[in-house]
Amino acid sequence: MKCDRVVSLVAVVVALLLLWPALNSALTPVSRTITVDRDGGGDFTSVQSAVDYVPDGNQAWVRIHVRAGSYTEKVTIPAEKGYILLEGDGSWNTDINFNDYAGANVRRRRYTSPTYQSATFTVLADNFVAQNIAFKNTHNAYDKVNKSQAVAALVRGDRNAFYDCAFHGFQDTLCDDLGRHYFSRCYIEGGIDFIFGYAQSIYDGCTIVSNMPPSHRHNRPGSITAHGRVHASDPGGFVFKGGEVRGTGRQYLGRAWNKYATVVYYHVNMSSVVVPLGWASWNAGDDTSDVVFAEVGCTGPGSNVTGRVPWEKQLSDAEVDKLVDMSYIDDGWLDEQPQ
Repeated sequence: MKCDRVVSLVAVVVALLLLWPALNSALTPVSRTITVDRDGGGDFTSVQSAVDYVPDGNQAWVRIHVRAGSYTEKVTIPAEKGYILLEGDGSWNTDINFNDYAGANVRRRRYTSPTYQSATFTVLADNFVAQNIAFKNTHNAYDKVNKSQAVAALVRGDRNAFYDCAFHGFQDTLCDDLGRHYFSRCYIEGGIDFIFGYAQSIYDGCTIVSNMPPSHRHNRPGSITAHGRVHASDPGGFVFKGGEVRGTGRQYLGRAWNKYATVVYYHVNMSSVVVPLGWASWNAGDDTSDVVFAEVGCTGPGSNVTGRVPWEKQLSDAEVDKLVDMSYIDDGWLDEQPQ
């Protein structure tokens, strides 16, 4: 009888040890919750006001809960305001939106790209989490012929994670700019270079949707990604694990912003929106030897690789494992974030 109790106790201890990473993540505390309600029922009526309330140099997680509704404003999480958890009441119920574009005649800052300045939502801080909320740039929502760069979200901090979020735009929807980022079960739509930047990111179970009109510029394809790795020694690359690519029009899986661009699709379901060539060399020109564009184990009518560009990379099992394993972006920081 005593032996049975010991065995049971050992089993419980082993189970707890196995569950510890998940329990540790789930129990990561927030120091306080700030509520945003556009109708006045919370602490603030705008998201930016709530962000501004977080003290500079913040080191304890603060939840900013944004109640259902559309918030028309540009929001920036400054570099000095880390450890913010921004959550909505569902990406279909809660959104931050703005109509801005790279050519707008409202620029005051000259030290950064007009494309970057067009962003509805900008994260400059390390240690940031968003969940159950949508980010929209409405500039090209209807007119996709006279299009312009119009960013919905710019992500530049390190250790940034997004869960069940949505990103809506057309050209340059999501600027995945710098740092290590994790996107889980997110919805991202656009038509031209709509996931672009230099970051090192995993897109886990995300839905990628082309909203390119079928007749756009004589049916010229758009591009889902434009990765910009500049040097061989630079970290960076977009890895899509699971999820799907679908929508309207025609899309390249990616085009090379710079000669070391890195994009991998792993076990992604692809509709016929993907063009047979798959990829475009763009700024890499004729020298694509250092471009790492690859597909591994993908399914669906768009995954047929018989018509792909000849320079698409064939990765070894070890190379694939290195890219798709969570250690590619995570050295433990994901377990230290609240969800």
